[in-house]
Amino acid sequence: MTVKKHPPPPPPPPPPPMERPLPPPVSHQVHHPPPPPPPPPPSKMSHHTTHFQTRKLNCLSKRDKSSAGRIDPRAVDICAALNQRKEYYTTSSCAGRCFLYSGDGIKSWHNSDNNGGNENAGVEDGEVIGDGTAAGKLGFFQRSRVNHDLIHEPQRYFDLTTLAGGQDPTGGGDPIPTIGQFDHGNNAGFKSKLEEFVPTSPIWLRFEPFILHVMCRSLKAASALMALARPAFKNVGLTSWNNGGGGDENDDNVIEDGGNSKNQQCKGGGPRFLVAIWGDEGLDMPLSLPSSPQSGLFYNPDDGGTAKNADWLAQLVNERHARNWKKIERFVEAFRSLDEEAVDMMEHNIDVDGVIHGIDEVELNVGDDNNEIGSGANGSQSKRAASGLPIPRSYDVVGDVAILNSLPEGDEDTQRKVGEWIMSRNKAMKICVARTNSLSTSDRSPGASGMVQIAGPPRNPIVTSHYEYGVKCVVDLQQTFFSPRMAPERLRLSQQIARGERVLVVFAGVGMEALQIAARTEAKEVLAIEMNAVAAECLRRARRMLERNKTATCPGGGKGAAERLSIIEGDALDILPTLESASYDRIVAPRPKEGTSDGDLGTGDAGKAFLLAMLPLLKLKGEVHWYDFAADHELPNCARTRETVQAVCESLGLEMEVIHVAKVGSIAKRQFRICMDFRITGRILPKVE
Repeated sequence: MTVKKHPPPPPPPPPPPMERPLPPPVSHQVHHPPPPPPPPPPSKMSHHTTHFQTRKLNCLSKRDKSSAGRIDPRAVDICAALNQRKEYYTTSSCAGRCFLYSGDGIKSWHNSDNNGGNENAGVEDGEVIGDGTAAGKLGFFQRSRVNHDLIHEPQRYFDLTTLAGGQDPTGGGDPIPTIGQFDHGNNAGFKSKLEEFVPTSPIWLRFEPFILHVMCRSLKAASALMALARPAFKNVGLTSWNNGGGGDENDDNVIEDGGNSKNQQCKGGGPRFLVAIWGDEGLDMPLSLPSSPQSGLFYNPDDGGTAKNADWLAQLVNERHARNWKKIERFVEAFRSLDEEAVDMMEHNIDVDGVIHGIDEVELNVGDDNNEIGSGANGSQSKRAASGLPIPRSYDVVGDVAILNSLPEGDEDTQRKVGEWIMSRNKAMKICVARTNSLSTSDRSPGASGMVQIAGPPRNPIVTSHYEYGVKCVVDLQQTFFSPRMAPERLRLSQQIARGERVLVVFAGVGMEALQIAARTEAKEVLAIEMNAVAAECLRRARRMLERNKTATCPGGGKGAAERLSIIEGDALDILPTLESASYDRIVAPRPKEGTSDGDLGTGDAGKAFLLAMLPLLKLKGEVHWYDFAADHELPNCARTRETVQAVCESLGLEMEVIHVAKVGSIAKRQFRICMDFRITGRILPKVE
């Protein structure tokens, strides 16, 4: 059988030869740059920073609801230092105090009178509390003679026989608040209840040391704060935190505070961390027995031999006060050693100087056109460079006006473009102006020719309304002096006003200090004195606006605040002698700079004439916020200012102590505005020969 063989298939044809394309003629070659990298996603840190800044503003704008209605004088320094930084704000503080008490000694328990008749408020039925009492009969806690200072009259303070019937409810300690939140609600008749109090259980003496709660923007900021606090205070810890959940109050990332209730400041809106710092100088000891609550164990006024025991008790308290205050001073000194750059920004290279309502300066390198924080200074510098205009690095914002410190370089058209470029960064700004003088007049106003409008619809005079911490003021930018950079300082002042105080504001200007005090505190009366007629009229207009303010946190709202604010137009040296002596609890004196005669090289009297006229109006233990001017080499002690104030006090026969000294603004290169808070502690007795 023959097998037919098939020939093999032909091999596949070879592929066609590859031809290299000819290069285009040299004259037509085009070099295309690589495409730009995609823009970076919005920074989480920037988003959280915005949330933190909003919470900080809301928290610091609230009225102080403590029994004193103010920050303790010894805590002013550390609270001011913390609140000035962008990564911290304080939520509560106490500089240390002593008091007498009866009952179970736990402040969260109250009797039925303090709970609107609900004896079981705060506990479950059948729960056993304190000494085994059932919850149906809630534990009792009554404080008396609260004192944040040294005990100067031991026999009066430890006389238990004068506690009953309100014979001496203070014992030389802090005055009892009688207005504000103590006029209504569950605290109605607070003073009368204290006067009717008759001890039926043993009286105890307690000293509570310094305690401070600080909200931190990041874990790194919290760690830095705890490291600075531990050399002075051993009890330092992170008590509550949120790892970055949303706005849900039931967020699982919220760590509960003490296992009882979630801290309101730690809910939603990005990460936050609450640090608690408290001292260890505690004291808790009985002063009487159950069988005779008003008969002291150590001191009895009917037994002259026990007077030494009262001095010994006062020594126990005063020594703890002194050690406690030294630890606070050590903490303040350590905290001020921090670098000016935010501790949680150093590794991120992110500029966090965002545009916050009530903060002084707006940096042009803080973000892009959608108001988000940028990725650093280099990007913002390139934006300025890309504009081809002489854009300044910073400017102030007062109301709807952007203010440049000097005219930009170039002709009028270039200056107009600079103003329009700045206004495009913030739609709330309607015009842009530039200063053309150095504010050398006595009232520190630029004058009609000292400010030039470079962009926006024509406005003459240049008047605007400025909003700060919920309060509006009217500002004539040509005829008055106003600095938005003093907003944190005005907030600090408001936080120190106690309930029922009569406050005198000298050199009031357009009145933002007086308006803030009237609207945000429970001061009994606020009197503002201003010589500049235009500024006084601005303040009168702002008072009319205050009447309609629905955000005022003081009792009576905006209408009540306006009723408590009085305005006198005229020279302070003429008006002060006409006021009642020893009638004011606090004097605020934001003194303007007297040209070249003021400061470390000046030849003027450094405001002695005003001090001589003001101090006789102050009550014993009254406080003064005195503003002066110092060079950088004088900081932080400001010995020249201290000596001036001390000399004036001695000439008037007054003893004084300095509470707080700090710079609050810059007026020129290496020249600063400072504020010295001092208190009148007594009168100098004449020497007996």
